[in-house]
Amino acid sequence: MKTLIVVDMQKGFITKNNEFLQKNIEKLLKNSKFDKIIATKFVNSPQSPYAKFLDWHRFTEADEQQIVVALPKNTQVIEKTSYALPDEIFAGGGIKGKECYLCGTDYDSCVLAIMFQLFDHNIRPYVIWDCVGSHSNSPIEKEELKKLIIKNFGKNSII
Repeated sequence: MKTLIVVDMQKGFITKNNEFLQKNIEKLLKNSKFDKIIATKFVNSPQSPYAKFLDWHRFTEADEQQIVVALPKNTQVIEKTSYALPDEIFAGGGIKGKECYLCGTDYDSCVLAIMFQLFDHNIRPYVIWDCVGSHSNSPIEKEELKKLIIKNFGKNSII
């Protein structure tokens, strides 16, 4: 089963540095065949580790949480309150198969955290390189991330 996870493509995460993602991901969705598509939607709360430890209080309002990618009708949207996916998605069979493709933002936090989580659940993670970015999208940062992904998941994990 070929699963795609569209990570946190929400209005509040989009900047001039990563706005290209919307077009690239919509093109990917139009031109690729996936058995299952999951989109994550980050929702923050005043009791979250983001508020408590980082004093970060964004994404408590619906406007910032709005998904900006045109998703196919059969997309499963999952709310998450942390960097990674909710544990229930693995117990409930929400992700099946031995490989999973990721796109979205932010590659240096949520995308990477989900890659580690998939790996830990014996699912091979692949990142679609022209469909990931971050709020800064620094070329140096992206090259360092590429090295980290290759080290932890293998050179074939970058598509």
